[in-house]
Amino acid sequence: MIQLTYLFEQELSAAIPYQLMRAGMTDPWLVISGCKVLGIIDQVEGNWTQIVGEDIPPVVIEKMGDLIDTQQFSWLPDLIKRQWPRYVLDVIVENLQRYEIICHKEACTKSFKQRFTLGIHALAERESALVFNIRCFQKSDSYQIIKAPAIDRYV
Repeated sequence: MIQLTYLFEQELSAAIPYQLMRAGMTDPWLVISGCKVLGIIDQVEGNWTQIVGEDIPPVVIEKMGDLIDTQQFSWLPDLIKRQWPRYVLDVIVENLQRYEIICHKEACTKSFKQRFTLGIHALAERESALVFNIRCFQKSDSYQIIKAPAIDRYV
């Protein structure tokens, strides 16, 4: 499950906090304010829209969508697949810090491990700590790569 907090700020009034929750990567987002479920939003044909529930102002839905789109889990899976197309069949987001990478059955896992371990630091956000569970399609072997957050050093 993925949870985000969106704070909608308006002029001359208090900011309104919204909780955005998603059970799986293909599921739409549940929108909650306080203890009340307001509705469900999803990206339909490239546009964020409310598909169920009370009327959430369109500007709020658009800003929530912008927040979701900028999150690492929204863009990192496609970036990994584009970076290593010979190796990666699919990338599944398990939660904000955990990803499962499924390699093609003919991919050389040893070669991919070496390339991925070095390359992921350039692709992922510097401050994030991530765990990648890597396995090959129709094979039983698997391994884990942990990307620690980068620490800036000033000398």
